[in-house]
Amino acid sequence: MMLDQQLSCLFAGPLFFKLMNNQQLNLLEFHTLTSILVNQNIPFDTAFVSGTRKNPQSLQLTIHINPSATLVFVVSLAAGSSVFSPSP
Repeated sequence: MMLDQQLSCLFAGPLFFKLMNNQQLNLLEFHTLTSILVNQNIPFDTAFVSGTRKNPQSLQLTIHINPSATLVFVVSLAAGSSVFSPSP
């Protein structure tokens, strides 16, 4: 299956729908998302940002679409919403 078709199927799923609608994800759901990406052989990176007094702990998920396009999701580990940031 081509990457475009794989991504279309993944983004139609309930976890990506939740992520793209800035709904809070728990750690298990985040691990499930990365598991899906691994199983579908879709390139991605993750990063953990430790919390400070100003900013809560968060996880960043970067999905590489092609060499010039990425999708970046920031999942806050504190109460609140997640952030979605497509690359230009």
